Amino acid sequence: MHWGGIARRGMALVLLVLISAGAAAESVRPAAVAGTWYPDDPRELSRLIDEMLEQAGPPLMSIAGPVRALIVPHAGYMYSGPTAAAAYRLVAGQSPQRVVVLGPAHHGGFHGLSIADVAAYETPLGRIPLDLEAIGGLRRSALVVASARAHRHEHSIEMQLPFLQRALEPGWRLVPILVGEMDAQDYARAGRLLRPLLDGRTLLVVSGDFTHYGPAFHYQPFPPDAGVRARLRALDMGAFEAIVHHDPLGLSAYRERTGWTGCAFGPLMVLLNLLPDSAQVRLVRYATSGELSGDYHNSVSYLAAAVTDSEPLAGPGASDPQTRTADPDPPALTPEQMGLLHGIAAAGVAEAALGHSTGEAALEEMARSLPEALKRPGGAFVTLWKDGELRGCVGYVRPRVPLYRAVFENAIHAARDDPRFPPLRPDELADLEIEVNVLTPPQPIDSVGDFQVGHEGILLTKGRHRAVFLPEVAAEQGWDREQTLRHLAMKAGLPADGWRRDAQFEVFTSQAYRAPLAKAVGRFGPGGLAQLSSSRGISSTRLQGRVR
Repeated sequence: MHWGGIARRGMALVLLVLISAGAAAESVRPAAVAGTWYPDDPRELSRLIDEMLEQAGPPLMSIAGPVRALIVPHAGYMYSGPTAAAAYRLVAGQSPQRVVVLGPAHHGGFHGLSIADVAAYETPLGRIPLDLEAIGGLRRSALVVASARAHRHEHSIEMQLPFLQRALEPGWRLVPILVGEMDAQDYARAGRLLRPLLDGRTLLVVSGDFTHYGPAFHYQPFPPDAGVRARLRALDMGAFEAIVHHDPLGLSAYRERTGWTGCAFGPLMVLLNLLPDSAQVRLVRYATSGELSGDYHNSVSYLAAAVTDSEPLAGPGASDPQTRTADPDPPALTPEQMGLLHGIAAAGVAEAALGHSTGEAALEEMARSLPEALKRPGGAFVTLWKDGELRGCVGYVRPRVPLYRAVFENAIHAARDDPRFPPLRPDELADLEIEVNVLTPPQPIDSVGDFQVGHEGILLTKGRHRAVFLPEVAAEQGWDREQTLRHLAMKAGLPADGWRRDAQFEVFTSQAYRAPLAKAVGRFGPGGLAQLSSSRGISSTRLQGRVR
């Protein structure tokens, strides 16, 4: 063997000794796809990125408030670069101290989150030091591993780095995280683990592409005909809808139902498990490689979005992410505020039963003067009772829209769309009671033994099966914990003992308000519920008489 080969072997042995001695923090993760996915010449790369940032048009939706996180595609710059640039233009010139990048692990092979055991990442534009203190804290979790194989050729994190180097002021440190195989509880744990890092000095980047369509990706739910462009957009916007509503279980169910092939899924699931209710997700840009190339035989979708919030995503008093329910429940609503929600529910029920469409305009007019507590996103259920018997119940657990809208929409669906009952008739309004339940955000539990029967509601998820009981259900039926879980499993379409294995559980509390629909008459004044009622021969006097 010639001297160069001996020297190289000797150096490799030295590096191996250093790594085994814990000196991996001196190593650098080199660029893996420079020269193929993007230019490897520093001047050419800088010029290309600067041009894309300069040419990026305005976002598709208005972006207001500080940008706390970005959702950005990661394909070759010739395809996804302009879409990525539209997102990075929103943070151009900012100077965070830390950037957390979540990327999917295309090469897989590990469970949980993986952070490379290096001190820096390198691109043609220079080295980026890692935030070793923050990473050291993350490594204390059993969810975090260091899979060298997964990082070696991975592009999902790397593709974001040159953009970050050009868009941000220098001086920031990187926390690069690959998302591997996880289940619903793991995603929730990951969200709790990462959220405390997302203070006012941190930018979060979620790296991922959306639909991968065509034979090359073994996914072709519709033919590549003249309508493929619109169908792809509809497919991607269906996934984006769950993201807007902070609904990880909804996104998971959507993927199972449609086969959606977005590689962004894992990082997005982590994002949706850490977003506070106040965060807003806005679409910045959307494109497909088929649109760019003119060939939809195989196509990948690229979506950029911004997450804004007046406060950092970590929120005030962020706590140990390894413990359950560290964040306090939101303050209880006052009886007056619950009464307002009851009136809004009554308007929705009347609109559904009477077939009118005037309530929407009246609601938005009323919303201007509503208390701020009713404008925050919140989970809510609306239950209808007739002569003491259930007549309809619809709602959702997770905060999706402002609370007043959640109550109004669920009231309409409870009256018209509960599949267990026929649509509510106008002549039933006078005998109706309406119950409004306002829910705290659901939080995962590690064991069903942590479920406080009668005090907490519970959500079961097992594959495609989901079911929820409000806190009042167990108390009303006189069920203990096991009886509640058996009935919950059967409600989800599982065997009675289906809750015992491979099921995930989340719990929440509820604030309830129940009163006759007639109590809400006149709450909205002229043109409100009373007018809706009288227009179909149901007088306000008759309705009010039911209260007396």
